[in-house]
Amino acid sequence: MPDILLENSVIFLICTVSGFLTGLLGVGGGLIVVPAFLFVLPLFGITNLSIHQIVGISATCVFLNSASSLFFRRKETFLPAKNIAFYALFIMTGTVFGSFASSFAPKNVILWIYVFVALISLYQMLFRTDFKNQNRNLNFIIYPALFLVGGISASIGIGGAVFFAALLNIFTDKNTKELLPSITLLVAIHALFAFLSKFFLGFVAVWVIPIAFLAGIIGSKLGIITSRKLSAGAINKLMALVLILGLIKIIFEIFA
Repeated sequence: MPDILLENSVIFLICTVSGFLTGLLGVGGGLIVVPAFLFVLPLFGITNLSIHQIVGISATCVFLNSASSLFFRRKETFLPAKNIAFYALFIMTGTVFGSFASSFAPKNVILWIYVFVALISLYQMLFRTDFKNQNRNLNFIIYPALFLVGGISASIGIGGAVFFAALLNIFTDKNTKELLPSITLLVAIHALFAFLSKFFLGFVAVWVIPIAFLAGIIGSKLGIITSRKLSAGAINKLMALVLILGLIKIIFEIFA
């Protein structure tokens, strides 16, 4: 019993931190959750979970975190429903393609594409470029870009939400703070797909769902309260930090 209690407590804590990041930045937290489970759980002597179970727990946390954040942001201003629908369609199509492509595409090619897109996104987060106002005739580029981002995040398992933020920053006249509700919605749609795929593959432990649900409510609410006190510039810098962490992880994988 003590071991089960300890395991549940650690999972609750990690999912709460992930929920805080979701509420704060709209990101799913996959960059934090999976490494946290891989490295933190063994520190407490918890080694009975397979990598598939850890990925399943991560998918559960990310989905419930984004769903909770979306609920708390439901009264905020979103982008037009038509735009969200088209964005989600291209993201999900890219996700399916990325999941398939990752099985035959050279891993290093995918990783270098991630680095390229991450650097562009990092520049956008730190030095905002309003591409839409510069050339409105090229706004259609956002759709293949979202397709590419969906594919990359599906192949690598991280990066989607911050990339969504960077693209919406480029192609809309709203700042990152104003875009958080829409980013959260896109992440929730993306996370639902990931969660269901892991659930039907049998990688989601049902006993984790109530733990992740409670952690998501607490963490996301705290994150949203904090985000409302921050400026758009501060949120951009925090997203840039998340991107830098992702770049470090990927570059290490390339040269390891």
